[in-house]
Amino acid sequence: MKKGYDRNYWALLMEGTMFNGGAATIATSGVVALFIYTMMESNTLLGLAVTLQALLFTFGQLLGAPYVKTIRKLPEFLCKIMATQRTIPILMAVPLFLGVSRHIAVIIFLVLFGMFWFIDGANTVPWGELCARAVKPELRGHMMGMMTTAGGILALLMGLLITWLLATPTLDDYRRFAFIFVLGGVVFLTTAICIRFVRDPSPITTPEKLNVKQFYAKIPSIIRHSKPLKYVIIARIPSYIGLASLSFLVLFGVHTLTLSDAQISWLVYANILGGIIGGIVLGGASLRYGNRAIILLCNLGVVIAMGMAIILSLNPNLGYALHPSLGYVWLFAMCALGSLSASSWFGYFNYFIDIAPTNERSEHQIIGQCIGIPFSFVGVAMGALIDVHGYVPIFIICGIFASITIVLSLRLLSKQKVAALALENE
Repeated sequence: MKKGYDRNYWALLMEGTMFNGGAATIATSGVVALFIYTMMESNTLLGLAVTLQALLFTFGQLLGAPYVKTIRKLPEFLCKIMATQRTIPILMAVPLFLGVSRHIAVIIFLVLFGMFWFIDGANTVPWGELCARAVKPELRGHMMGMMTTAGGILALLMGLLITWLLATPTLDDYRRFAFIFVLGGVVFLTTAICIRFVRDPSPITTPEKLNVKQFYAKIPSIIRHSKPLKYVIIARIPSYIGLASLSFLVLFGVHTLTLSDAQISWLVYANILGGIIGGIVLGGASLRYGNRAIILLCNLGVVIAMGMAIILSLNPNLGYALHPSLGYVWLFAMCALGSLSASSWFGYFNYFIDIAPTNERSEHQIIGQCIGIPFSFVGVAMGALIDVHGYVPIFIICGIFASITIVLSLRLLSKQKVAALALENE
């Protein structure tokens, strides 16, 4: 076995694969968008779902981060939390099976959806610390790319069933989405098994006494004394606006083109395929060029996807003279590119860890999330503005912010400079 590709690499790869596979059933750019559209036909509610995911995920991280240095056995701790959290999609299906009103079903869904991502946020910093300890730095980004690809392949297999459930006339809307959420919950639960196979190479033998105030009091000083950290914070801020647009591409396609139920369900495949391609391309880019490459490629993908959406909006009969299906192919490619660009998370996640001293990894992860709190409401604001002004003005604005992000990200450290910084931090 190649050096570094050990038991921990494969166990974490499998855990992430199963999580990404399950996430296809509650993705705001896929199934959740279709669920909310089917039940309420509201961009504002979809924006609310995007906001809940971003905001509660961040609050979960803020809650969980100070506890990392107090946990003796990270794999066991994560297993217990995962076993609890990842039954929530099954609970989402209960009101649908009971046949409650559409308004009540959506309200219950949003509450459980927010709870799922809040607990996931609390898990993320301990999970990131375990990854930093258990997987070699040069392989961490590659592993996350491969888990995205393998998770996408799993989601593609699940997509066969999801597509049938969304398109079959034998089930009503309630049963379709109920079975999809149950499927997601079952897949999610396998992650709790996978994480137990990870061995912590440097467990904490003498846990620190929890001092939340002291933990957060250090953060301003850390930012002041780290130039690489300042640069990535500045570059990260405009990216939130550009990336928030990706959740609206599916609904944009539904509104712009006259799609059948079967064609709508194929947009779920577009998101899955984009994730698969993104995992391979971005994982390889991380291994060869470092995590800055992931950040640049994903924001470039946002710019291109926004351009494709604007072109399609201005000309819905795009290429009809050449072939009647060309517009649908364009839409499929646009949604796939949007899904690929959404994988920017692991580029940012690893970059914040890469530039952190060993004893400040938790703080760097929290800084990476705290800067996003003011932008957590971008999703709901964007949905409300789309309902009033349409898609094109919003997509133009998002394309501009993604372009600004690209320019600012050119100042981030290359792979070689990150390695040199790591030696300085030792």
